[in-house]
Amino acid sequence: MRKFIIKSIFFFLPLFFILIILMELMLRNIPNDYNYKNQYLKNNSNSITKLFLGSSHTYYGINPKYISGKAFNASHISQTINLDIEILKKYRNNWKELKTIIIPIDYFTLFARLSKGKEKWRIKNYNLYYGMNLSNSLSNNLEIMNFSYKTNFKRIVSYYSQNKTSITCSELGFGTNYKGNVDLIESGNTAALRHTKKDLPYLKESINILNEILYFASKNNIEVIFYTSPAYKTYVSNLNEKQLNLTINKITELADKNINCTYINLLEDIRFSSNDFRDADHLNPRGAKKLSEILDKLISDR
Repeated sequence: MRKFIIKSIFFFLPLFFILIILMELMLRNIPNDYNYKNQYLKNNSNSITKLFLGSSHTYYGINPKYISGKAFNASHISQTINLDIEILKKYRNNWKELKTIIIPIDYFTLFARLSKGKEKWRIKNYNLYYGMNLSNSLSNNLEIMNFSYKTNFKRIVSYYSQNKTSITCSELGFGTNYKGNVDLIESGNTAALRHTKKDLPYLKESINILNEILYFASKNNIEVIFYTSPAYKTYVSNLNEKQLNLTINKITELADKNINCTYINLLEDIRFSSNDFRDADHLNPRGAKKLSEILDKLISDR
């Protein structure tokens, strides 16, 4: 019996590893926002004139369809400023026509890192699909380790049997998986609490990153626009005054010191109403059209 068990283990173990490898390859082959945007930038970065970076506030808030020239939304959900610069650096020799870089500086921007948040599993997307070496851990370099086998199996069946991809953005990078508005009061409270940092980490590092972006832009005659995204009053009223003022003061100071930089604070802009929000700190498609047109006019007027 013991010999039979040992033989069975030696027989099935290689099959198990083959199955794991096969699942990993199948999962990586499923189209998603990250490999789509990476490929788009590989093919088009030399002709893009306006580049939008940032987190979900940009992903759902900027629709390049309403931006003049060749614009692209290179943001991702929970993308932090240290990843913005990695995308910019990855194609540093390709931005032949780039005239404007637009980056949101929101309440949490200077104090957050994807690798330290609840959605740190997304780090693997930058390693696997952008070819960035952000982490050497197995979980950050394998698809199969970030979800349960049941979930991974469903993803495989969904794509290979039903041809459903994981791409949730438009051709120009705008987030299209809009599912309707949620409660603006509850989402304002929870989002503000989630975005408030107790010890305000990464401030110095974030300012250094922004200075590096500004230096790159200056060398290449590129204008940089920082903006604070519009939010609903239930979100704004729950923000920590110290963190908010520190953010606004630091970005205002940077803009004042750099002639190629502009900062616009749209946090409480009266042009946005409750009808423009999907939740208290994210715009819906209507609000995104409005914000895109506002920023396009700002860029065009300079």
